[in-house]
Amino acid sequence: MNAMGFDRILGGVCAPEGFLASGVSCGIKADGKNDLALVYSSQPAFAAGVFTTNEMKAAPVLLTRSLLSAGQAQAVVLNSGCANAMTGERGMKDAVLMAKSAEKALGLSSGQAVVASTGHIGEFLPMDKVASGIDQAAGELSPGGNTDAAKAIMTTDTYPKELAAEMEIGGKIVRIGAMAKGSGMVHPNMATMLAVITTDIELPHDMMQDWLASAVEWSFNRISVDGDQSTNDMVLMLANGAAFSEGHVLSSQEADLFYRALCWLTGNLAMSLVKDGEGASKLIRIVVNGTVDDADAVRVGRAIANSNLVKCSFNGEQLNIGRVAAAAGSAGVVLDPAKFIAFIGEHKVAEGGKAVDYDPADLTRIMKRDEVELTVNLGLGSGSAYFLTCDLSTAYVEFNAGERS
Repeated sequence: MNAMGFDRILGGVCAPEGFLASGVSCGIKADGKNDLALVYSSQPAFAAGVFTTNEMKAAPVLLTRSLLSAGQAQAVVLNSGCANAMTGERGMKDAVLMAKSAEKALGLSSGQAVVASTGHIGEFLPMDKVASGIDQAAGELSPGGNTDAAKAIMTTDTYPKELAAEMEIGGKIVRIGAMAKGSGMVHPNMATMLAVITTDIELPHDMMQDWLASAVEWSFNRISVDGDQSTNDMVLMLANGAAFSEGHVLSSQEADLFYRALCWLTGNLAMSLVKDGEGASKLIRIVVNGTVDDADAVRVGRAIANSNLVKCSFNGEQLNIGRVAAAAGSAGVVLDPAKFIAFIGEHKVAEGGKAVDYDPADLTRIMKRDEVELTVNLGLGSGSAYFLTCDLSTAYVEFNAGERS
């Protein structure tokens, strides 16, 4: 194992023992691409979830959140191309039918399949096609179906996003895997996309829920592509305990190791979502220091990340530190302009609330990087936080100007 105590491996959601997946085309998408994914545990699993805080929650979010109150799930069925959002009573009936169809196809008891949807808002699912697709996906489940599943949940993503790791716990090799999608309508607070995480250790529901919520807060809740929060987003986690036939209680050291691996996984997937943001050409890391507390640092980071003017400046590779300062000042936190300091990469560009002289050639070189770090310090305390965002390009505007929802 590496210095972190775990190694990156292949396999995505299928890497942990006992998990199968598939991805098929059932006809939701007009282009014939995969649009329905199924993730299945061969044995019962504890389950947890974190959901969008958007008040216009889609039917799949409402249904899955309710089902997970029991703390268990054995399958997740996900579709892309149609969000099943703003679909009223029919939308909820369709979400229930998705879950029931998966349970029937897999021979599961009621309440053991949960659902997720992503795509156009305000359209109804073609349930005859969805039901047929679920039967097909159930028949094609395999331990190598992870990438097909990851592709099936993509909307405007340009590539599938999946990750897995393994570590030694209790004398056994245990694994954690995941897949995620998200390119536009990405904005905290939770979630900011769809993600499914699987593991073959046993994690009681309450423990898993706490760990998942904490990992999400430090990863998926610290990213923004466009400041628009989706109606459908969720992160789901299933733990089936298949690595230990007789069970295993984690020691404190083992718990720390597994939690680090979980945070590594969610953190890297979150970064991949920003890098693949619609029309994005740059990843922007925003580091905020010197706030009264960490909560204030998060607010400042979010304000800067969501500033279209700041994002446009990075796309144009032209520094406009005034836009950064204005965004920080709009965050609703205590701020003394005389103590404000800012860096672009390793170059100080503001101090004492004023712009400072810098070498234009050096700054241009930094601004042309694919990844640029912006650091601000308010000089008021020990609070700190980071945020990830991307630049705002004409490609983003052109793409979204033609979208129906």
